[in-house]
Amino acid sequence: MKRTIFLSLIFLVLFTSVVFAHKPIFETRDTTFEKPIVVKDHTISYAIYGSLDKIDDVDFVKFEAKNKDPLFVQMTIPIIKGNEDFSPSFAIIGKGIKQRDKLPFDIPEGYGSLVIKPSPKEYFYEKFTQTKYYIRQTIRGEIPEDGEYYVAVFSDGEKGKYSLAIGEKEKFTVVDWLKMPFIYVVVKYFFNPFATVAVIGFIIILIFYIVKRRRA
Repeated sequence: MKRTIFLSLIFLVLFTSVVFAHKPIFETRDTTFEKPIVVKDHTISYAIYGSLDKIDDVDFVKFEAKNKDPLFVQMTIPIIKGNEDFSPSFAIIGKGIKQRDKLPFDIPEGYGSLVIKPSPKEYFYEKFTQTKYYIRQTIRGEIPEDGEYYVAVFSDGEKGKYSLAIGEKEKFTVVDWLKMPFIYVVVKYFFNPFATVAVIGFIIILIFYIVKRRRA
């Protein structure tokens, strides 16, 4: 029995490492240009789970890149009741960006900005967490020169939740695999906090009941 469980866990880890392609980063505080979420390697596939909580809210992600590094950024919108039509924009900001698209916030002198606006919805189902998304806008290209770059997420007076994918290279460590059950729960909580807490509470109560019955 123990061997069967052990083998099942190995299978689960290997399976989830394939279907859950992005390493998740969860927004735990409101970010600014001065205090952004930092991605250590923008070529590795990450997913930033965040939200715009005010109509003028702006979230910032920062990474360092070298000339001709691949650039990939994609906006996905969790399909949650009331969130389906949320359509934020994002901007790539850096000294290496030569154009300066109009932004609803200020950036330092010498920085350029490239705004990527929402495109038509494309449905996407994530098998591991059984969650649904709309893929909106995507940019794929090359970094123009060495330096620090930012991705700013903002909207035209809307509030809602989003998942921002950065990078396409899948790279997982043993620690990442071991985190999969925790990631599953946190992603489900991001989608529906009440239902997630209710399910966890039910499981805990059920475990206590079974243990108590066996000891009786």
